[in-house]
Amino acid sequence: MSEPHPTADVPWNQDWPPGDLESVPVCPICGSAERSNLHGNLVDNTFFVAPGKWSLQGCASCGAAYLDPRPSKASIHRAYASYYTHHEKAAKDSFASLSSWRKLRRRLGNGYTNWRYSSQAQPASRLGVWAVHALPSAKRMLDCAFRNLPNVPKEGGTLLDVGCGDGAFLAQAQDCGWTVTGLDPDPKAVANAARKGLTVHKGGMEVFAGQTALFDVITLNHVIEHVYEPANVLAACHALLRPGGQLWLETPNIDSLGHWWFQKNWRGLETPRHLVLFNRVALHQACVKAGFVDIRNRARPSPCKSMFKQSLAMKKANHPTPTSIFLYP
Repeated sequence: MSEPHPTADVPWNQDWPPGDLESVPVCPICGSAERSNLHGNLVDNTFFVAPGKWSLQGCASCGAAYLDPRPSKASIHRAYASYYTHHEKAAKDSFASLSSWRKLRRRLGNGYTNWRYSSQAQPASRLGVWAVHALPSAKRMLDCAFRNLPNVPKEGGTLLDVGCGDGAFLAQAQDCGWTVTGLDPDPKAVANAARKGLTVHKGGMEVFAGQTALFDVITLNHVIEHVYEPANVLAACHALLRPGGQLWLETPNIDSLGHWWFQKNWRGLETPRHLVLFNRVALHQACVKAGFVDIRNRARPSPCKSMFKQSLAMKKANHPTPTSIFLYP
């Protein structure tokens, strides 16, 4: 990693308090103690807020990567002091302000999502159904934005978004006819969601401890890498899903081209907020162990352009571009 300007007031010049660290002697995914050191001296060159330097271990058994040591649960909030979930996302540009080409794209896109996901977006053109199917990249983009939701059951469907942030996706799913609930540990994010009239609980899966078969769909969009016990979270999701229910999950891939190329400066590391990083094999094994079947890899738009741009900024010791924050190759 490129060193910051010597006069820069960077947080990693200070140590994370030793009393607020916890050891992780075995892989949080498979429990293996066999490992190798992937990276040392990692710093928070994503949000420039967390003190300390960190080591990332690679599991020799399942291929996952994890921090050891890592911040304790009681102290991790320090790493989220300026996190993006504190702020509400900007609304889409008004239709009237768009160019003629973008107006057409929005009409066609709305036509497709209204047909496929029962959204209520306007203005819309029915031609969008055929147009989007003829453009695989556009279809991937829209399906990913709607998290490949199934059709709402005739008797009504329930959806839980874990790590819902300001509730933007909850509002979108609600517009499609789902009865929605959100979870998020960030009180500022919960407050933003509540202002939209959404049902959001502060906390994690413990909010539903002891309960089962509550939801038809559960989504985790770049959440599983932040949790301390990902295997337990997946098992809790399985218990909360009704028979035939669907879990949708997206997370960075430690085996990605971006990590191979940028190494310590890959945007997907996001040290120390990302506690565990999966590859496809580790994630598949974890889902199977939690009880899931019929596990599929869904196509999505390539995030390489955005991710590489952000990673390059980090390599130059600059703040990465704060756009497309969820895009990880």
